[in-house]
Amino acid sequence: MTSIKEFNLIEVHKNSEIINSLKEVYKLWGYEEVSPSMINDIETIKSREVIDEKELIKLVTNKSLCLRPEMTTSIVKLISTRLINKKRPLRLWNTGIVFEKEEGYKKISMLKEKIQSGIELIGYDTDFPEIELINILFDSIKKLNLKENCTLKFLVSSTTIMDLILKKYKGVNYENVKKCMTNLDQDNLYKLSIEEKDKLILKELLFLRGEPNFVIDKLNYIFGDNKVLEDLRFLFNIISPLANKNNIQIQLDPTFQPHLNLYAGIVFQLICINNNEKYVIAKGGRYDELVKYFNPNEKTPIGLGFSVSIDNLRKLIDDQESMPRKILILFRDKKLLPKAIEEQERLHRNGTISILEINPCMDEAKAEIIRLENKCSEIQWIS
Repeated sequence: MTSIKEFNLIEVHKNSEIINSLKEVYKLWGYEEVSPSMINDIETIKSREVIDEKELIKLVTNKSLCLRPEMTTSIVKLISTRLINKKRPLRLWNTGIVFEKEEGYKKISMLKEKIQSGIELIGYDTDFPEIELINILFDSIKKLNLKENCTLKFLVSSTTIMDLILKKYKGVNYENVKKCMTNLDQDNLYKLSIEEKDKLILKELLFLRGEPNFVIDKLNYIFGDNKVLEDLRFLFNIISPLANKNNIQIQLDPTFQPHLNLYAGIVFQLICINNNEKYVIAKGGRYDELVKYFNPNEKTPIGLGFSVSIDNLRKLIDDQESMPRKILILFRDKKLLPKAIEEQERLHRNGTISILEINPCMDEAKAEIIRLENKCSEIQWIS
C-alpha cells in the first residue's frame, strides 16, 4: 500500500490562502487552535464504531494504533483529558491531514491523504448550538473567492427524523427498514414483511426531500405534531434566511446518513456544483454521544462540529486573483548593498513583501527578467 502526495507551488499557495482565510473567520468567532494527534487508538475507534476497521490505516507497532481517519474523535478525547478543567463551552479549530484507505487498481489498497480544516463546539448549554456552527460555516465559505459558476447546496438531515420513521419497527424489521431507507432501496422495501399501507408511506418518505418547511409539513401530516419536528422547524426558520443571504440552497433529506458513525442529531454536507460536477466542500453534525463516551461526567454533554475539504476547495477557487504587492530591490553598485538591506528591513517592518537581489544589476532588461522570475509586482532601485 503506497501513496505519495506532492503539491506544486500553485497548489501550496492556494492551500495556504484557503487555510488562512478560514483561520481568520474562526478567530473572529472566538475559536482557539488545537492540534490533535495524527495517531489514534484502534480500540477507541472500534468501540465507538466511528468507522469500519477495514478502512483504517494501521501502523506496524506492538500497540493497536492507526493514522487518524478524522479529527473529531481525537479532539473530543483531548477535551476529556488534558482540557477537562477548561471552562465550557470550548470553541476549538484545527487544520491538518486525515488518512483514508481507498481501493485502487486490481483492488490494491491505497493510502489517501486529505487536508481539512474545521471547528468543534463542545459544552454549549443551549437548545440550538447548531445555529452558531452553521452560521460560521456559511461565513467561512462567503470569505473564499469561489468561481462565479459555483452553486452551493446545503444538504441537511437529522437522525431524529430517522428515529421517528423507524420507531414503529423497533424489534421487528428495524434493521431491514433502516437499510432500505438509507440505501434508497425501493425493490427490497417492497419485499419486506410489513403492511402495504406502511410500504406506501415508506416509499413516499424515500423520495421526500426539498425545502425544509415543505418536508416538515409532510412529516407532520404522517407522524403528527411532535417536539422533534417542532425543533427542526424553529432551527430552519433561523438558518434559512442566513442561507438565502449567502446564495446557498437548503435541502432537507430525511434519509441522508453520513459515512462516519459519529453523529446523533443534525448531520449535513455543503456541496458545490461546478460545471455539472459535485464537490463535498464541508460536512459535519452533532455528536453528543461521543462526548458522553469519553467523559460520562461531562455536565453539558453537547458536541458538534464541521470539517472543510481543502483539496476540493482548491479546485473551486478562482484563479483570477490580483497580484499582491511584492517589491524587488535592486542596486547597480555593490557599495549600495548595506543600504539595500536597510530598505528591505524597512519594507518588512511595514508588512510589505520584498525580495533583495544581492548581486548588482546593471541594466533595465536584466532587471525585468529578475522581476518576472521572482513574481514581483514592481522594482525599487537603490541609489
